[in-house]
Amino acid sequence: MTFWSGERLRDEGPALKIVHGFDTGKIDCSAYTLTLGPEAFVTPDHSASLRDSKKAILAEARDQEIFGIKSRTKGGEVSIPPGQFAILLTEEFVRIPPSVLGFISLKFSIKGTGLVNVSGFHVDPGFQGRLIFSVYNAGPTAINMTRGQDLFLLWLADLDRSSGKDFVKSPPQQITTSIPEDMVARANHRIRSLQQMSDDVDKIQRQLDFIKGVGKLVALAVALASLTIAGVRFFAESPAVSSPVERPESPPSPQPILP
Repeated sequence: MTFWSGERLRDEGPALKIVHGFDTGKIDCSAYTLTLGPEAFVTPDHSASLRDSKKAILAEARDQEIFGIKSRTKGGEVSIPPGQFAILLTEEFVRIPPSVLGFISLKFSIKGTGLVNVSGFHVDPGFQGRLIFSVYNAGPTAINMTRGQDLFLLWLADLDRSSGKDFVKSPPQQITTSIPEDMVARANHRIRSLQQMSDDVDKIQRQLDFIKGVGKLVALAVALASLTIAGVRFFAESPAVSSPVERPESPPSPQPILP
């Protein structure tokens, strides 16, 4: 098995229509760079409603001219929270010849942020359509991407012969242009990430700390109330308080002496 060089991609790629609208400027060493396409789906977290969870339709980046200066707007954006899965679609349509096997990966610029490809690493001979990537955000923060951003790489490798019809990907009735609805339905489940569980633990700890603080205040109030009641009882039952004050008897008045 021999991998195609960048030169071979440049020379044979356009004629074989490896990528629809083949652009030699997208060749990166011995790989062809693919970009994020018009759709994406992100699994909902535990606080989101499954009913509201659906594919995101990403706006296309476009060229514009302002004050005579040409610029390009950013495409629609999608964000993958930490610990969540996503289904991504390429902008480009790919066609793999029957004598070739494709290999796919994420570019390091996005892989280095914690995004992991979990959908597989090859493209069958005879495949036609947009590529679909399943990815997982293993990083600590959300990963933001925009339509048209360089995200994926495609390598080509020769087989020892051209595969017959029994050993190539059966051509679909319709070329893949979007993320299939059944794939979205299978992935539409709440996923409690490690980060969310850590946040929940922190929340519970704060509640416990609050309850402990309230408990200490209640215990102090009860102690003060008990001391107050004990003091009242003490003074009420004390002989010095309950017995009347005895006054000394006055001496009898002297009686007059009669003659």
